[in-house]
Amino acid sequence: MKRKIIQLILLSVIVSQYGFSQDKPKKFELDGYIKYMQTASFTDVETYWNTDNLIHNRLDFSYYPAEWIDVKLSVRNRFFYGQQVSGLYYPGIGNVYADMIDKNTGFADLSWNYLENRSFFFNTSIDRAFVEIQKGKWNITAGRNRINWGQTFVWNANDIFNAYSYFDFDYEEKPGSDALRVQYNLGYASRLDFATAVNNDTSITAAGLYSFNKFNYDFQVMGGLFRSDDFVAGFGFTGNLFNGSFRGEASYFHPMDNLTDTSGVVSASVGYDYVFKNAIMVQGEVLFNTSAKKDAGFNIADFYQMQLSAKNLSFARFSAFLMMAYPLSPLVNISVSAMYSPQNNFVFAGPSVSVSMADNFMIDFNVQAFYSDIPVVSGGKGTYAFLRGRWSF
Repeated sequence: MKRKIIQLILLSVIVSQYGFSQDKPKKFELDGYIKYMQTASFTDVETYWNTDNLIHNRLDFSYYPAEWIDVKLSVRNRFFYGQQVSGLYYPGIGNVYADMIDKNTGFADLSWNYLENRSFFFNTSIDRAFVEIQKGKWNITAGRNRINWGQTFVWNANDIFNAYSYFDFDYEEKPGSDALRVQYNLGYASRLDFATAVNNDTSITAAGLYSFNKFNYDFQVMGGLFRSDDFVAGFGFTGNLFNGSFRGEASYFHPMDNLTDTSGVVSASVGYDYVFKNAIMVQGEVLFNTSAKKDAGFNIADFYQMQLSAKNLSFARFSAFLMMAYPLSPLVNISVSAMYSPQNNFVFAGPSVSVSMADNFMIDFNVQAFYSDIPVVSGGKGTYAFLRGRWSF
């Protein structure tokens, strides 16, 4: 079984490198990567460690039938095995974990679990499948694609179509939506953007966005319908402040069937990042999120399994984030990030180091440590350590 998986991946690599003519403009392209990641998780370094493994392959297909048409298809192949899958560490979690990976949020169910066993399973999912037409000032995209309206780094209140979790660092491409998107470029840094998406529960998110540049800042205003339940209105901005980058975004959600009450929800974040002369980068961000209950608890698993949305970006009402990064050399980068919320006295720490071994091969080590006043038995504390290698082709 493993041999067949490896053969499929290697065949794709060979086709991407040698399968197309080098003398003519390519109508077909294929690239992607292969990653291996081992995870060790524990509540205390001296206690029992839970280990898990992931072999992750991504294939990005592109077809250009004409200069103004792009056809994209991206496939994720992931082979999971280890104690979390088998349920040795958390009895009974194995099937839940496989179902969580297989969960589909788009209208079309494009995720499948194969070879499910007590100790492993194999998942294939399609997270990009769209046709893009670019003609003059018009850009039209239909299919599963990413609609990124966010401005900040960690929490995106304007990302009403496909919000993502900061903690899911192994998914750099981020999720997409089954949507129709129409963009019209009005001029320099100015555009109209309309999109409609359908979720797996057949709910509809439809909104328009207008972006423009004023006072050397990029501004955007947006509004529409969120998941068939709420009216949404928001704004965002990005610009320079004291030689650094200053950005923010906010959205207001109000139930359609209660227009006169006060049950609206505000989600807002503001961030700033600055690069010093010695190449140290500092980045900070804060979140205000009224959808969270003031006395709500959490479980560490929520950070990886919670279905985020722009309306509900965190379990806490107030959160703060800080990160520092520094390139030790052109090949080695280190960073440390931290998050804090006064709710449950929540603290997160995330050091990481990445080493570029070659132009298309890198190794990184990431730690995600969580602490709070919530007891260990309720999932309020724990640490995850990730060792990952990536080969791109």
